[in-house]
Amino acid sequence: MNAHPTSVLPGTGGVPDPAGPPPSSDAAPDAGAIAELQRCCADIARLNAMPATWTGMDPTAIVEAMLDVLLDMLGLDFVGLRFTEMVHIFIRVDAGYRPGGDPDFVGGAIDDWLATDPAPGAAALALAGEDVAVLPVALGEIASLGWLVAGSRRADFPRETERLRLDVAAAQLSLACREVRDLADREPADTREVPPTGDALAESELRLNLIINTIPAMAWSSKADGMLDFCNQNLLDFVGFPAEDIHGLGFYRIFHPDDTPVLLAAWQDIMASKRGREVEGRIIRADGVYRWFTLRQTPLLDADGNVVKWYGILLDIEDRKRAETALRETEAALLASERNLNLIINSLPVLAWSARPDGSADFINQRWLDYAGLPAEQILGWGFLDLYHPDDVPGMMETWLRDLAGAKQTFLKGRIRGADGDYRWFYFSGRKFTDANGVVRWFGVNVDIEDLQRAEDALKASEAALKESERRLQHIINTIPGLVWSADADGAVDFLSQQYLDYIGMDPQYALGPGWTMAIHPDDRGLLIDAWSMALATGRGNECEARLRDGAGGYRWFLFRASPYHSADGGRPHWFGVNIDIDDRKRAEEQLRRSQAELAHVTRMTTMGELAVSIAHEINQPLMAIVTNAGTCLRWLEDGRVDIAQARQATERIVRDGHRAGDIIGSIRALARKLPPTMVEMDLEQAIREIAEMLRGELHRRGVQLATDFASPAIMVIGDRTQLQQVVLNLIMNAAEAMAGRAEGERQIAVRAAAVAGGGVEVSVADSGTGLSPGLGDRIFEAFFSTKSGGVGMGLSICRSIVDAHGGRIWAAANEPAGSVFRFSLPAAGEGDGHAGLR
Repeated sequence: MNAHPTSVLPGTGGVPDPAGPPPSSDAAPDAGAIAELQRCCADIARLNAMPATWTGMDPTAIVEAMLDVLLDMLGLDFVGLRFTEMVHIFIRVDAGYRPGGDPDFVGGAIDDWLATDPAPGAAALALAGEDVAVLPVALGEIASLGWLVAGSRRADFPRETERLRLDVAAAQLSLACREVRDLADREPADTREVPPTGDALAESELRLNLIINTIPAMAWSSKADGMLDFCNQNLLDFVGFPAEDIHGLGFYRIFHPDDTPVLLAAWQDIMASKRGREVEGRIIRADGVYRWFTLRQTPLLDADGNVVKWYGILLDIEDRKRAETALRETEAALLASERNLNLIINSLPVLAWSARPDGSADFINQRWLDYAGLPAEQILGWGFLDLYHPDDVPGMMETWLRDLAGAKQTFLKGRIRGADGDYRWFYFSGRKFTDANGVVRWFGVNVDIEDLQRAEDALKASEAALKESERRLQHIINTIPGLVWSADADGAVDFLSQQYLDYIGMDPQYALGPGWTMAIHPDDRGLLIDAWSMALATGRGNECEARLRDGAGGYRWFLFRASPYHSADGGRPHWFGVNIDIDDRKRAEEQLRRSQAELAHVTRMTTMGELAVSIAHEINQPLMAIVTNAGTCLRWLEDGRVDIAQARQATERIVRDGHRAGDIIGSIRALARKLPPTMVEMDLEQAIREIAEMLRGELHRRGVQLATDFASPAIMVIGDRTQLQQVVLNLIMNAAEAMAGRAEGERQIAVRAAAVAGGGVEVSVADSGTGLSPGLGDRIFEAFFSTKSGGVGMGLSICRSIVDAHGGRIWAAANEPAGSVFRFSLPAAGEGDGHAGLR
């Protein structure tokens, strides 16, 4: 560009041209004012001379040169410039001024302040809690180009001479940028011998537009001053901005903020050298993600060698950048020390090794040694063969020796014996390496594939089954030990195997309709249909147990299993299922329940036998009271002593004691009866009170104090009264026996029952005995485990079986300050009434 005139003195206050006469004044100015005025004149002359150095520079370089001069000339804390059509702000901050700890903080604050459209003139701007005086100066008469902003913490900023300097700088910048824009707006000359016109011109322009917008690259062009004036559709689609937002200096907004300074500097250097080169930077995508690009450009020069226009393309190098990053990481790993490499090798979850050219081992890692449980000297050389499974050694050695002789790598599988004596499958992978001296070594790893081998064996078996022909598939379906079926996405059954049809004895057409549901036991039909409906609603596999009627009218238990099959196209699933006969298992489970009930009954009877003396005493008390009250009643009825009121009271006591004796006998009889479990709604508190009343005499004989604490209102559960009473009976008697070594006044048992948060009921039996030995945990509930010298070890095991059958759980813990506490929980009545047929 051409140099500007060297005397531009804008402003209204009128500091005279330094070439003219000094201003007149009635009072002689002091020496300081004269010196300041002289400096101002010298600085203005310097600013007016700067355009001569700007020839060939773009606006960015011109701005940065002016900001550097102003920061030093005026001793500012910061000075910045923002063009109206550009989101980027140029900023220079003094090295000794760092509000917020970051120079970019100042630029952001100025940018935000300018966005408020501040009033002309100096203003105070708060930066990091400190007020700074700022002066905005317009570029152009109405700030059509932008704003120049200067800031200082000095109390007297800005002085009139400083305003003058800033006005001169703004004027010079405005003129320079306008001239660069005028030069850049020149259109390049058409060098074709016969330029096209009319239809040919339109067709040529259409063809050119199609080529530019369809080439697989992001193309752009800029004026000679570097201002973007065109970008093709691919570029616009990628960044997601309209063309007008990124033309001119607006294209800086597409770059990553961290890359913008570097790209600006590179672009200035390219424009100054008039030679294109590749520059790399990150560009924002329409979804906000940045990707790496290489920016290629080339200038269009006129006959005098001046740049008329710049053309360029953006090439996506994100994958290359990632590959370079991975390569650098690999190179960094290779530079690690031998100690770190050894640590890595020994930490790898594989058995690493190296071998000589003859195949003998000369190195194994620590993981190898740990797995084998042998010293290295017993494995190195050919010692590793002793650890291989004898059946695998011949084949492995044949492959190993063959690959040593003529291959560059080896792959094989075999079993290796571990320190525990068990063999596990390993995958062997080795590679031949020849160093610069021609020395050959083999390096490899053995990867544990035991689980993978098992899965592979299963997969091979599955693949073998899949290779069976369609002709045999139907035969297999009809002969497998199960009733196979399938249904569509709506749940309508569309296939029943022949074995299924033979079992239910129905015609296929009827069975595929409503017939298959008619074969379900009426008591199970609702549960099964609910389970099937839930599977269809959730789209997940399910299973349910139900009884299925055979052709003869008998019922057998089956496990109905259903799984959805989702096609690759993501359509609605098709359902496949199998019904497995579990009647024998059900009968075995029922037999097991009967055996457990029998064992529980024997245990109850044993306990009753141990409590015989106390029970007899408890029964004898009301009986003796009945005899005594009967005698009293007779005396009150004798002639001469008749007292009907006294006789009535004695009779009432007889009735009361009779009922008491009957209740005791009823409780004993209920415990002694051998009946199948009956699950009914019951008052748990009343059941516990009956056991406490029955054991009162025995506990008194042992010097044990029993306390009960029950919640209000009554606690109702669904269960078998006799079985739950047996649990409480066993726990109380165990607690009494655990306190045999304590003094009589210290033998205390507390029985509590209450509802718990979250639902359910919890019963606890706490004692003040010797407590549980550490580490016993759940072992005390195992069958035949006992802490008593003469114990059988079945009491607590039976208790757990009973509680589990009621849908609860039982556990033990230490009691404070001494003893132990046994707790068991049960669902409250109404919590577990729903069908739970789905698993």
